[in-house]
Amino acid sequence: MKHTIPDEVLRHHTAVVGKTGSGKTSTEKLIVEQVVAAGARVCVLDTQKSDWWGITSSASGKSPGLPFQILGGPRGHVPLHSSAGKVIGQLVGTGKLPLSIVDMADFEPGGVQRFFVDFAQSLFRNVRGVVYLVIEEAHEIAPKERAGFGAENMAIHWAKKLATGSRTKGIKLIVATQRVQALHNAVLGSCETLIAHRLTMDADQEPVLKWLKSASKDKAAEVGATLASLPTGTGWICSGEAMIFEKVAFPKFKTFDNTATPDHDSVEIDVKTAPVDQNALRSLIGEEVKKAEADDPKKLRAEVATLKAQIEKWQRQPKQLETVEPSPDRLRAAEALGVRLGFEEAAKQARAGFDAFKDQVRSSVAGFAKSLGGNVTAAEIEFIYPESVPPAAPTRAASPAPRMPAPRLPTPQARPSPQAAGDGSLSNPQLTLLRSLAWWRAMGHDNPSRPQIAAIAGWKVTAGHLKNVIGSLNSAGLTISKDGHVALSEAGIAAAPEPDMGLTLVDGLRGVLTNPQKQIFECLLEFGGALARGQIAERVGWDANAGHLKNVIGSMRTLEIIDYPSSGMVELQEWVRG
Repeated sequence: MKHTIPDEVLRHHTAVVGKTGSGKTSTEKLIVEQVVAAGARVCVLDTQKSDWWGITSSASGKSPGLPFQILGGPRGHVPLHSSAGKVIGQLVGTGKLPLSIVDMADFEPGGVQRFFVDFAQSLFRNVRGVVYLVIEEAHEIAPKERAGFGAENMAIHWAKKLATGSRTKGIKLIVATQRVQALHNAVLGSCETLIAHRLTMDADQEPVLKWLKSASKDKAAEVGATLASLPTGTGWICSGEAMIFEKVAFPKFKTFDNTATPDHDSVEIDVKTAPVDQNALRSLIGEEVKKAEADDPKKLRAEVATLKAQIEKWQRQPKQLETVEPSPDRLRAAEALGVRLGFEEAAKQARAGFDAFKDQVRSSVAGFAKSLGGNVTAAEIEFIYPESVPPAAPTRAASPAPRMPAPRLPTPQARPSPQAAGDGSLSNPQLTLLRSLAWWRAMGHDNPSRPQIAAIAGWKVTAGHLKNVIGSLNSAGLTISKDGHVALSEAGIAAAPEPDMGLTLVDGLRGVLTNPQKQIFECLLEFGGALARGQIAERVGWDANAGHLKNVIGSMRTLEIIDYPSSGMVELQEWVRG
């Protein structure tokens, strides 16, 4: 059977372009009617105008048309939210929604891009068999110039990925736009077939002419000369792959034309559409939503956080005890029990205090004995008669005994500072910092930066405490600092405690971050690369325009944990990524 659209051109990606009113949408519907008649599956992404519901009714509107299920929009069989992209992509890919129209006209700003990012990834992973994907006004998803929506970068990425890598997976694109100049070159350039209707603007003609020159330089001039004057419903079918270059007056499509411009005499008719079991459709989508949520790590983490918050709230609430009027016997027994338990607790605390006192006394005595022994055990008392001192004058009582000279003790020798020698007299903060340096040295980094040291020490890099402890260790000769980096000296290597090699850098960082900082840290760690601020806000569930996001990211930059590889992008610093 001969069709207006040659079957060979529909085996590849197709672009349908033309200004408003040139017949572009009519040609798209003609293609869809043709492939559906051949038993193909089709999904239409209507990004702007709710133009596709008419395909579910006959040309007259008095009998059913094609059995498409409409998701969202004013004519939707079920409502649709922009967060449902993953679920709808899975249903389309697996064939559970064989004929579907996704109406995005009511989505919030940025919702089209948000939906498409999740939809495209899910479709790409789950597609089975062949499915035609019609993207109406594709410049909304893959623009040359960015509008600044958070998901826009990823929408362009996935549009390019579908255009360049989906045909072998069974996805055949039909992309349409009235603003050719606004459509990303990679998407248009990946289409093997171009159907061009009337284009009057030079800026819209230019991408088409470049595409034609790459397919056939001989035909580019001929097509270009007629683009601005093509009648409505007439267009060029150009396919370098199939070697087809024909100007065609396309016939009217067979379903209801809901986009026709109304006249003053027209009356609204009751359009009869293909029947849809809305309850079954809601049930199908609901089941997929439950499955997706059950497998969504972010959702599970949110539920765990909610449960923890509920438990903590319950624990903080005063417990409501049942009021019971006790008997005198029970009162006496309770009083006796309270006295006994109080005595036992007091005795326990007294024992603990006495044991601590004994340990302190033993430590003090042992330290004194060690110090005394080190100074006098090797000393010998030497008695020397001071000849320069005359004998004392005799008294009447008796002859005086000779005056004994004072014993002379040996001069104590200077000893090295216990702190410098690392003999156990270092403070806990000094030992903690030395242990951190020893950890980095064991990991092959002899000269870590202050943020790296702080991460393993469990301290804030911005605290003056870190600077003071490093200064004291430099003065003691245990560390050497230069340009924000610190290394152990030979004495420091000998004095440093054994590091805890079971501690990981990520664990150390988690211990010093606030909860908001930790959320962004986990997000970047899980993604493994650079993310835009809007993408981070979406992943952690924050408002991308709120100052809170900017403040937390700025604080992490101050801690030297994150970096800005390019304008608007954020990633973990290389030392954090390992």
